[in-house]
Amino acid sequence: MNLWTDDNWPLSLPTSTKPTSLKTLNQSQPFNLDSVQQRLQAIIEGARESWTYAIFWQYSVDISGASLLGWGDGYYKGGEEDTLNKRKATPTSAAEQEHRKRVLRELSSLIPGGVVTTDDAVEEVTDTEWFFLVSMTQSFINGGGLPGQAFYSSVPVWIAGHDRLAASVCIRAKQALELGLQTVVCIPLTDGVVEFGSTDLIFQSSDLMIKVRVLFNFTNNEIGFH
Repeated sequence: MNLWTDDNWPLSLPTSTKPTSLKTLNQSQPFNLDSVQQRLQAIIEGARESWTYAIFWQYSVDISGASLLGWGDGYYKGGEEDTLNKRKATPTSAAEQEHRKRVLRELSSLIPGGVVTTDDAVEEVTDTEWFFLVSMTQSFINGGGLPGQAFYSSVPVWIAGHDRLAASVCIRAKQALELGLQTVVCIPLTDGVVEFGSTDLIFQSSDLMIKVRVLFNFTNNEIGFH
């Protein structure tokens, strides 16, 4: 999907859930979409590193038989940039501004409570918030994109740093870099992929993998990174 111009929208979006902790979501709890956001939040809030967002990409098969990874649920934490850099007055085209307003109005109509309520509110959306929100409309077919690469290889993808993101052949990595992210991680599961992103430079960590294994019943013992 083109981050700026795609007109395809999801039929429904998940509602928010209450905060939780690692203690309340253990390995014995059955995996289901109702608890995904709680699991994502527990990982991010309990991490030593500063993760900006987490997304669960859910695996399915479309009517043509193609394998598909689509938005399952997500959790956005943000960071200091959300307080300090609330969309500064940078020159943007009228077309881009109108597109962003249209996207956020559409998302607002789909999510209980809304994302934004007025056109002026668009100016308060940071680049990383924009990246997260538009991710709700994205999908990856037959191994496409960073999530698809991780899912079909069954090997986590960890890309950290400007140079590595810029060198990636995946459009999502380049979009992440353009909108201020420095680290993107995709961890494959049986039913999909968990993606993490951060505006900080975060190198490979076994701690993150352990938490994902515990909360998403991921049992492979030997896992390396791309």
